[in-house]
Amino acid sequence: MLTPPQLQAICEVVAAGSFRTAAQRLGYTPSAVSQQISTVERALGVPLFERSPRSVRPTPAGLQLARRAGRLLADLSATENEMRAYAAAERGRLRLGSFWSAGFRLVPTVLTGFLRDRPEVEVRYEEGDPQVTVPAVLEGRLDLAVIFEYGVVPHSWPEGLEHTLVLEEPLYLLLPAGHPLAGRPHIRLAELRNERWISYHEDTDAARCLRHICAAGGFLPEVLFRTNDYNLPYELVRQGLGVAIAPELAVPEPPAAAPDTSGTRLVRLTDPTHTRRVYATRRTTDPNPFLPQALTLLHTAAAGLPERPEGECHTATG
Repeated sequence: MLTPPQLQAICEVVAAGSFRTAAQRLGYTPSAVSQQISTVERALGVPLFERSPRSVRPTPAGLQLARRAGRLLADLSATENEMRAYAAAERGRLRLGSFWSAGFRLVPTVLTGFLRDRPEVEVRYEEGDPQVTVPAVLEGRLDLAVIFEYGVVPHSWPEGLEHTLVLEEPLYLLLPAGHPLAGRPHIRLAELRNERWISYHEDTDAARCLRHICAAGGFLPEVLFRTNDYNLPYELVRQGLGVAIAPELAVPEPPAAAPDTSGTRLVRLTDPTHTRRVYATRRTTDPNPFLPQALTLLHTAAAGLPERPEGECHTATG
């Protein structure tokens, strides 16, 4: 197989018209250059130069090889420069995944930051819940996944992953603005045992979380409306069709100053286990140099979230 030094020697001899001048440019002896070219001619079975005491003239095969060698050497040089850019974290790729509400509220800050600071970095984004994005991280299809875990529905994550806490968000009871309890600063969850509930599909962690929380209030919720559209529960509550529990990121907009203008009353759950933790998950062995910046941008986005009201919903029974 031809080597870069051999290709360089051929190009220089064609350009210089002599072994001596080519050797001076390459920093070799004329004998070494002549030997390299003779080795290539024996390996390929074709003469590349016509030699005379005073000059060296390339054959048609030599000219063609020199043309190809020039392109190959240029590609090789460009490849080396490209790899140095990767090593210096100037180029590369970041593949990011996230569940919907974090993708809506946090991920745009990450994407904007990379496009601004690292325009040569290829950033890809995919949406999915943890049961989809965590396997993708383990298999190397994603570099980083933003995932969640409800305090009352803990997970045992696979080995080989590193989890960085991005934020711990409270859960809110969503009431229609005209609900009889909407004006109360303190609500016991047990007072909602006879309500129509709005929740997510039964096999989701959000639905399991609702069952746990209501059980702590001494009842099981009667869920009449189920959806996996994170916007729909908020809208159904706003229309007075029932009540729901949602994490902070899933509330689509900050509540208005007056409850009757937004149509929804948000009441924060006070039990310290009734939260949802948001993590950034990566493989412990992933060498991607852009992960630290992605984590920093995620924390920046979390710190910039608007504050919610401090109404309380007690989960005590009775």
